[in-house]
Amino acid sequence: MTITVGATVFGGPNPTTPGQQVKLLVDALIAAGVRLGSYGNILARWIKDVADHPFPDYAALAAALAGAEAVGAQRNAVGDRREADACKVVNAWVGRGGGPAPAWAVGFHDLPPGGQDPTVWARQADGSRNVKAAPVKVDIWAEDLLGIVGGGAKDGRINDFARVCEELRIVCASHGIRPVVFAGFGANDSRDRAVAVVGAQNTYVQDVNDGPWRLMSDPVPSSSTLP
Repeated sequence: MTITVGATVFGGPNPTTPGQQVKLLVDALIAAGVRLGSYGNILARWIKDVADHPFPDYAALAAALAGAEAVGAQRNAVGDRREADACKVVNAWVGRGGGPAPAWAVGFHDLPPGGQDPTVWARQADGSRNVKAAPVKVDIWAEDLLGIVGGGAKDGRINDFARVCEELRIVCASHGIRPVVFAGFGANDSRDRAVAVVGAQNTYVQDVNDGPWRLMSDPVPSSSTLP
């Protein structure tokens, strides 16, 4: 909702957009002599939060930003490793910069700048892009499938995750390919939602943290076979 530094409030009742408020805040940080990293996304997220973010001065704000960036980098590293492991299971590749788009996706996907996940659109009966149906942002793809990969954090936004699973199912059905969902260890609600939408035969899970992936339709391994 707001980022407050001392007595200066950014966001909240200010009439400018969050993007403009972030620019004002960045300018203020620079004027205060703070060396900035890649903090724009963090500031934008904080300024849109339902909670306020108060700081006594710009140095305290800079320290908090550095801490948040470090946590984010660690989380991204875990996510990258999880996606790479998922790709090995289904002979796929990572969507963002992992290789060319599958043949079926040509003309039906957009690659956002900054190495973000591809946005994939459904195919209409006449072979054109269906811009009226919601697209899906995907993590992995191949010539026969499209997939999303996530960990336990997905359970915290379970309704959004369920919506993405449904969008994935619709997009894949239009292209005649397989929808796959990888729900990492601890993502129990996500696992159940994925099974309900794309089926147990298309949902992969982990029985231990960082363990091997298995299909939900396969038997649960005995404790003696777990790593």
